[in-house]
Amino acid sequence: MPSIISNGIGSGLDISGIVQQLVAAEGQPVVTRLGQQEAKVQAKLSAFGSLKSALADFRDKLDAMKNLDKFLVRKAVSGNEDSFTVSADTKAVPSEYSIEVVQLAQAQKLTSGAFTDSDAVVGTGTLTLQIGIQGVTLDINAENNTLAGVRDAINESPDNPGIAATIVNADSGSYLILTAESTGAANTIKVTQSGGDGGLAALEYDPPTSTALTESIAAQDGLVRIDGFDVISENNTYTGAVQGVTITALQTTSGGTESLSVQNDEEAVRTLLSDFVESYNALIETFDGLTDFDPETESAAPLLGDATVRGIRDQIRRELSEAVTGLGGPFSMLSDIGIDGQLDGKLAINDEDLSQVLADDFIQMGQLFASSEGFATRLYDLSVNFLASDGIVEARTQGLTDQIDRFGDQADALNERLASLETRLLRQFNALDSLLGNLSSTSNFLNQQLNSLPGFTPPGSST
Repeated sequence: MPSIISNGIGSGLDISGIVQQLVAAEGQPVVTRLGQQEAKVQAKLSAFGSLKSALADFRDKLDAMKNLDKFLVRKAVSGNEDSFTVSADTKAVPSEYSIEVVQLAQAQKLTSGAFTDSDAVVGTGTLTLQIGIQGVTLDINAENNTLAGVRDAINESPDNPGIAATIVNADSGSYLILTAESTGAANTIKVTQSGGDGGLAALEYDPPTSTALTESIAAQDGLVRIDGFDVISENNTYTGAVQGVTITALQTTSGGTESLSVQNDEEAVRTLLSDFVESYNALIETFDGLTDFDPETESAAPLLGDATVRGIRDQIRRELSEAVTGLGGPFSMLSDIGIDGQLDGKLAINDEDLSQVLADDFIQMGQLFASSEGFATRLYDLSVNFLASDGIVEARTQGLTDQIDRFGDQADALNERLASLETRLLRQFNALDSLLGNLSSTSNFLNQQLNSLPGFTPPGSST
């Protein structure tokens, strides 16, 4: 480290200040140049980040559009959503149906006779509960022979076939309620008992031989009538009775009928196309903003004249201008469905033309985007290539990052050179200061010797 000297001992000069100013004068032009160059590269790096984001959004919109099902969206409309709701998939065919909800599917519910309370003893023995061919056998003993104990034994059994046990405490007593967890006529409950003290007979239900429990709600399948045809379901959901449509019954229609309408979901497709146009226009705005020149301020955007950006933009525009071939339908260009190019390079939707296409050629239109040579497929592949880890955008981004790193290396090298210069200058100035000090001492000695000579008169003195 160089020594710090405020003033020269021999000369009285501010050696430290002089050296610092000389070093600053030497380094400042390079520091300024490196700072300006790095700022420009940082601006380009940020600009490519914006371009990358816009391209990614465009790619994601295209990813959805290259799926033909996105253009074949159907919607089902219930004439009375209090009675039934509906949904449709792409296999549904536009049509109209009459729906009558005749009866709802029900889960069976069984009720015991009255017990004094939930701690009342029922009895001991083996209690078997079944739904269809599935069942569980419970050991009821002195530890769980109460109404509450039986309830807990049923609910806590890992082999429970799908029966929920609850207790209702009413003014007239406590009642054990058994409810099938699944609706439908096939899900009927059977309860038998054996052994023990015989008290569990109060919970038997095996018609017609034993009905100690009372059936408060019968197991029942649901029934809807579609255009006069009966359709049965064990769970109030009817899938496939109408192709591509799911009907969920909620309440009966009291002998009347309600409408079910299956339609092309034109609004969903319109939204898909609007998102595409919006994303494309945002990408064009990004291109324009990154390559703009303002003549009033004479300021240029960071990527003005950049060959990479120009190449990306030109390839995208070229894909949009090339017709889709091999469809065998009425569409080959975006303008055929009401998406037109504008003077500023953006796209705009002609609502009247698009509405006509959606009404007349709903199925055909999706091929324009989602076929193997469709616009969405081609543009998606192009965008993926641009954004790939070995793609052109990443290559430029990495190149700019490396350039910024080199600026840092140059700044480090400059600092080392300036430190060396400061050391050398301090050494030289200190040597000069020492020399001046010696010369001053010699001058003072000679003056003293001259003044001591006989007859010597110092200059300026009076005789």
